[in-house]
Amino acid sequence: MAENIHGIGINTSSVNPYGNQAKGSEAKPEEKQPEVKQNAAQNQAVKPEDVLNYMANSAIVVNPKAATKTYDVSKYVTPEQAARIAGFVTSFEDQVAKGLIAINEMEEFEGLSEPAKYEIAAAMVK
Repeated sequence: MAENIHGIGINTSSVNPYGNQAKGSEAKPEEKQPEVKQNAAQNQAVKPEDVLNYMANSAIVVNPKAATKTYDVSKYVTPEQAARIAGFVTSFEDQVAKGLIAINEMEEFEGLSEPAKYEIAAAMVK
């Protein structure tokens, strides 16, 4: 039964499992179980670019129906808002392009795939 200690409901019977043993039972010594060997995972060296490629590809969701769907923007935003949003998108694309140029010039990122490079460049944009 839960008891109320200082306004906080705490189930004290589950805190001390030894206090709730039945009176007729005696503690039995633990029986030794036969040891079962488990196959240890082999430590294989994983290349960092493989990890980044996996992460980049797992974040991509391909939905062919979404590509064919079009929206009438005028129903949702005013022309001024649409122009402002288009400016933000253009600015974002420019910053990602600058990031890609910087990544392509660095020796550390030579072995990365293009999706991984795009992921890093997009994460650099603030």
